[in-house]
Amino acid sequence: MKALLADQMTFIYKNAETKALDNISLDIAPGKFILLCGPTGSGKTSFIRAINGLIPHFYPGNFYGYFKVLNLDTVESSPAQLSTKVGTVFQIPENQLFAMDVERELAFALENLNFSREEISKRIEAAIELTKISHLRHKAPYELSGGEQQKIAIASLLALNPDILVLDEPLANLDPFTANQTIALLKNLQRQEHKTIIISEHRIEYALPYVDEIIIVKDGKLVNRGTTQQVLDDDRIYSLGLDLPPLLTWFKHLINTGQIQGSVPFQFKTQIIRIEEFLSSNPSVLKKLANNSMNLSREIHDITSKIPEIIFDNVSFAYDQSSDQKPALSNLSFSVIPGEILGVLGPNGAGKSTMIRCINGLIKPDSGSIWVKGRNIIDVPVYDVAQEVGVMFQNPDHQLFSSTVEDELKFSLKNLKLSKETKANRIENYLDKLGLLPLRDLSPFNISGGQKKKVSLASVLCRETEILVFDEPTVGQDAQQKKKLHEIINIAHQKGRTVLLISHDLDFIAQIATRVLVMSQGTIFSEGTPNKILTNQKILDHCRLGNLPITTVAAALHQKYPVFPRDLTTLFELQEAFK
Repeated sequence: MKALLADQMTFIYKNAETKALDNISLDIAPGKFILLCGPTGSGKTSFIRAINGLIPHFYPGNFYGYFKVLNLDTVESSPAQLSTKVGTVFQIPENQLFAMDVERELAFALENLNFSREEISKRIEAAIELTKISHLRHKAPYELSGGEQQKIAIASLLALNPDILVLDEPLANLDPFTANQTIALLKNLQRQEHKTIIISEHRIEYALPYVDEIIIVKDGKLVNRGTTQQVLDDDRIYSLGLDLPPLLTWFKHLINTGQIQGSVPFQFKTQIIRIEEFLSSNPSVLKKLANNSMNLSREIHDITSKIPEIIFDNVSFAYDQSSDQKPALSNLSFSVIPGEILGVLGPNGAGKSTMIRCINGLIKPDSGSIWVKGRNIIDVPVYDVAQEVGVMFQNPDHQLFSSTVEDELKFSLKNLKLSKETKANRIENYLDKLGLLPLRDLSPFNISGGQKKKVSLASVLCRETEILVFDEPTVGQDAQQKKKLHEIINIAHQKGRTVLLISHDLDFIAQIATRVLVMSQGTIFSEGTPNKILTNQKILDHCRLGNLPITTVAAALHQKYPVFPRDLTTLFELQEAFK
């Protein structure tokens, strides 16, 4: 019996012109760990909806071929029947959380399946222990950060104990430390409980060492399948615009140009061995580094010479003042000066998203002051603050509600004093920039999570405010879209606009930020340049930020070859070292 068996499976959403799934035939054996990847809008989410029966039962459209899940035909079986075999964590976890506290959230599905009280209690405790969320069990899901909500959704899935676990972007909102913990947890479930696990993920660097197979889809078609090594050695994965780890693309380039031989290394130890072999056969690299030290400095803003655009002065806020829980923000103080790109890092629950809600006035702090462009916004209406501050939220569903993608942008510009022509030009411009023209007449609720993210981004950018705030903007985005976002932020920076960038994507922060703040427990733990922060092991460990692979490789090479620069953070810097 196969865990999944598809034969010429095809699906077209109602009113859509293209196939979301196009003639997919495959089988997956029970007990396998599968990584499903592809560019934004490639059909990954639709494939997951087919596994749990939402396609064709919930999403209207035309379904052809057949799809069996543990011998259950997905057309003949209802989603309720399939739910006993398949558990799903959706791309936006908040959409499947609705109980008043975490413990009740985990109990809800078990109660509906008529488990005994003893069994429910046993399963809840096991799921809480596996996901390390005991400190969250009595909190309301709406009070939690996106990463914490992700862990709750995973815990509720584990409590059900299904044969097949399907997770859509399970690592998207997690800090690097928690992402590594989560993928290791899933691997242990596969090994110990013989679960079949299928994850759709853009942050594939965390999954590569753990998965048995990689399946790649594009335009609804299955374009490649194989073991991790087979797929990474194949040129096709590098031509699809996936968000691949920079080191892998660099190694593939070296192999294709004949500078090194063999397969693409994706394990750290193997990568170090291959680089050492390269240095042994190219001694001139080390000689040049010994004679010419690299300049790793980048633009530094003097934060004392300009009047700040944003000032947080001893800001504190607690969601529940009656409890003993720590406040979300605790005497938070920092400044943002005009024209800088400020990266904000920190573990899940550090207070980053709460801080953003304070900047645009959605949350009024319990104490302290917030100044935006010279005025205290504590008593300023939200719509007034929005004239100066454009905010893209972590969850795009929080700012999408119109009937079409184009209408979202129209609504965003509604209250601005602009001519009809200017509004029309802006809408066309940003739809084009973000590749949304083919989606302009579609409902934003029927597109993928990554596409929703682009729509919310476009609705913020088209306002062209002086201050731009992005909460996890790279989530669900492939390399092409991240490159576009990089260009958009740089253009805003060149025009003197101020950008706040909250992200777990250390690579993206390393490439683009001019300064970095690190938050921990609702306050600022450290600040400095990207190179200073992202190469400081004490900061990274304390705030569970993980390590940039390029920085880890550079540090290991520096230990053996002292002339090799230790504080590298980007692929560009690594390539410069090897010139």
